[in-house]
Amino acid sequence: MATLTPAFRADSERIHKEHQILGQLLTRLESALDHLVCYSEVYANLATADDVRRYGRQLAEQFPGHCRREEAALLDPIAEVSPELGKFCKQMRNEHQDLLVRLATFSSALDAFDKAEDLYETVCRLKDVGKELTGDVRRHVETEEHELSGFL
Repeated sequence: MATLTPAFRADSERIHKEHQILGQLLTRLESALDHLVCYSEVYANLATADDVRRYGRQLAEQFPGHCRREEAALLDPIAEVSPELGKFCKQMRNEHQDLLVRLATFSSALDAFDKAEDLYETVCRLKDVGKELTGDVRRHVETEEHELSGFL
């Protein structure tokens, strides 16, 4: 099977390690979002706001490249193995596109946070968008890890 070449194995190990790194980053971002509170209390805990910015920007920097590498090195070859895997890989590519659009929305919410006139509304939006995104990225990665465990 062409997918089981040494190069494929090295790529799949890299993707698995990236999933682990993403999981750690998502945990830190979720925790920072949980600790981000609205209005005057935000000023009392600027470290939490800085954590949300830092981890959110790290996710925005890392996730798009991860998706590209995963699609080229893992999903494209695996899609050829069987029709079922082909369908699953297509679903994962579609989820990547959706998650990347939502990541851009979260990045915009981060930018709005830096310029907020109505801090309460901005913090609430950032938390809502961020918590939904981190949960969905986590579920996506867990699904890939589970369904492709024989390849990772």
